[in-house]
Amino acid sequence: MDEIPLLTASEIKCFDRCPQQWWWGYRCGLKGRGKPADALWFGTGVHYALAEWYGEAYNRGPEPDRTFAGWVGDEVREIKGNLTDRDREWFDEPAYYDAKDLGMAMLGHYLDEYGDDEDWEIIAIEQPFELDLERDGYIVATLAGCIDGAFIDHSDGNIYGLENKTAGSIKTVHLPLDVQGGIYFAANTLTLRAQGIIGAKESLHGIMYNFLRKSPPDKRPRNSGGAYLNKDNTVSKRQPPPAFVREPIDRQPREVGNILRRVTDKAVIMQGMRDGSIPITKNITDMCPYCPFYTMCLLHERGGKGWEYFRDQNYVQKDPYTEQLDKGKSAAE
Repeated sequence: MDEIPLLTASEIKCFDRCPQQWWWGYRCGLKGRGKPADALWFGTGVHYALAEWYGEAYNRGPEPDRTFAGWVGDEVREIKGNLTDRDREWFDEPAYYDAKDLGMAMLGHYLDEYGDDEDWEIIAIEQPFELDLERDGYIVATLAGCIDGAFIDHSDGNIYGLENKTAGSIKTVHLPLDVQGGIYFAANTLTLRAQGIIGAKESLHGIMYNFLRKSPPDKRPRNSGGAYLNKDNTVSKRQPPPAFVREPIDRQPREVGNILRRVTDKAVIMQGMRDGSIPITKNITDMCPYCPFYTMCLLHERGGKGWEYFRDQNYVQKDPYTEQLDKGKSAAE
């Protein structure tokens, strides 16, 4: 292996979902023609606004709703979110909103909810990392990426990695074994140690998942317990799901080694697929229709060259490791 391949947390998540999807997306660099997916684009803007807001230590930056508005600029897009109409029976019914209006409403509501987060001392924000993965004395891949942040929570004295997420509906049951969060926990711990921001034997306590639900705020009044009220000040039977959820997931120092060993195992398997010693498999599930390569995969299953014609008409090749290339690494196979 002449080049040491790059590996990202998102790539590993993709590989776990389906090796064929990983191959087309990361090894072939196929991206659908046109604009990026609206949900991904919207989430990027929210991440940027929150990064600017949290700043350094206790010094907060510009208000995130204003930062988001400037980031969107004149872009006009509709974003799929959820209803907050009190006259509807279900609050998880999908609805579409102007992206700028929705983002500003969500982030303004976020600021009302949490204020300056006075207990949070930010020790890292948008932290890039690169870790060499070794097996039998050889570097098999360089794990690279960027962590949303890390902070000391002075309400309990613990150090957490920060993971900001936007979602139409918030689910947390999978988080203790979340692949991406595990990688960021390990990478954050080792990177902050190397930088001297935490001690050589210190570790993060865990990951703080910071969810923002894609829905405008419910304008109804609330009681002291946070329940939404009817016009006669009685508690409404129709309470929306929480607009925000903060879920701290504890991790143990021993997990750092386990996580990196597991990622290294996957890097070895990926290399086998690159050099042809391991076949590229498909993981076929009920989630396949949501894959960006679903139609092409159907044609691929039928054999012949139809899938190649479809590929050439509907996808372009882009380097999926652009950010890492900017740091001087090579994504060449």
